[in-house]
Amino acid sequence: MSPPLPCPKRARVATAPYGAGAPWASLPEDLVQLIGWRVLSGDLLDYVRFRAVCAHWSRSAARPGGRGLLDPRFHPRRWMMLPEGHGLYPGHPALGGHVRFLNLSTGALARLHLPLFHDHVILGCTDGLLLLLRHCDPGDTAVRLLHPFTGDVAELPPLSSLLPQMERYGDMTEYSKLSRLRGFLSGVGAAVTVGPAAAGAITVVLALESKHLVAHATTGDQRWTLSASRLPRVLGRTVSFHGNLYAVTPKFRQTNSVHIWQIDPPELDAAEGRTLLPPRIIAHCPLAAIPDAVHLVECGSELMVVGFNDSKRTDLAVYRVADLISGRVVPITNIGEHALFLGTRPLYASQNKGLPSVVANSITCRYRVTKNDALRGGRPFRITEQYHIGTGTWSPATDEGISCWNEPPASPYMLIHHIFTCCQHSYWNKGLIFHDKIKLDWSVKPNLWMYGLMD
Repeated sequence: MSPPLPCPKRARVATAPYGAGAPWASLPEDLVQLIGWRVLSGDLLDYVRFRAVCAHWSRSAARPGGRGLLDPRFHPRRWMMLPEGHGLYPGHPALGGHVRFLNLSTGALARLHLPLFHDHVILGCTDGLLLLLRHCDPGDTAVRLLHPFTGDVAELPPLSSLLPQMERYGDMTEYSKLSRLRGFLSGVGAAVTVGPAAAGAITVVLALESKHLVAHATTGDQRWTLSASRLPRVLGRTVSFHGNLYAVTPKFRQTNSVHIWQIDPPELDAAEGRTLLPPRIIAHCPLAAIPDAVHLVECGSELMVVGFNDSKRTDLAVYRVADLISGRVVPITNIGEHALFLGTRPLYASQNKGLPSVVANSITCRYRVTKNDALRGGRPFRITEQYHIGTGTWSPATDEGISCWNEPPASPYMLIHHIFTCCQHSYWNKGLIFHDKIKLDWSVKPNLWMYGLMD
């Protein structure tokens, strides 16, 4: 019997101090840049953390500050300003200059110091950028575009520069002009386009929906330019998507079909400067033309249109605008992990561990009216419901109290209160949580020249 083979001793591995010889800090600069762009495609704050790993990565990856507006890759698209409730509007003294933002994809929260809100109010938001109106003096109507995470600001002309372009307002007093301008801002849709990096130009297109007007301005301009073409009567608010504005209107002499319009950014004309082409129809969709119940909404990276199949408001339908060039729309019954929230400014959120109360493949809205309820004085009332796209069924949004929303919700608020309020801009930009029994005004800001600004 042969002797057993000797058992070799296990090689002892020397342990180097942590970080010594680690390859991360020695990655080639172009590789760090490539990885950084991949990280940025997910979320801006992930990119900020990526740059903070080490000094080499910070030097190699582009700094967001100074590029936040000019490079669309740095736009914080999935971040929405969080309505605090209790009338704590952005700039309220109790907030100390801080504003919170919610990531609608991950549920992450960020608290940012934005002292600009001391003398500015929000007109709207697009791609996570905030369109602000300055109100230092009664006649001050300067507009600024703010990147809330980098602090980058683009200066735009005062909105009052629109008034001289309208002959009917030529003989009005300054007070009357400002009152008229206030009416223009009862509904504003905005889209932002960025020119070549070398030019550093930022163009903003405004849809003044209540007056069926479109205006545009570029950084460096002295005034806003009013388009000669009027905006058609829209069924829902205009939506920004990839630098263009989109709107839905009734189809002529048809109640069960709607048109989808596209408003392109202005083109550079050698003779006349930047000119805005007339809005154009790109598609039609078989939905009931019900005012304020047909919406365009971005979901994921696609543009969708949502509405009812008929005037009875029984079932909601979702169509994907599959091809913006050919105008092809495709009905869908599954939007995956996403949930749509419909209001004056529709949005989508994603179900995940950060947003556990978001119901995937659903639509939250308040379009249907209940029958007379004896407990509520025999009056019909609107309820906030969730429509489940896959099954075609309706259910209350969370519970009875939140489904009615005709009374102030109890504090602390539920997540759905905050998200649904983000859809209602007349509440969202005033620090209020949406419910029916409230008078919308700016009594909390007595120095604001526009009463009841922006819905």
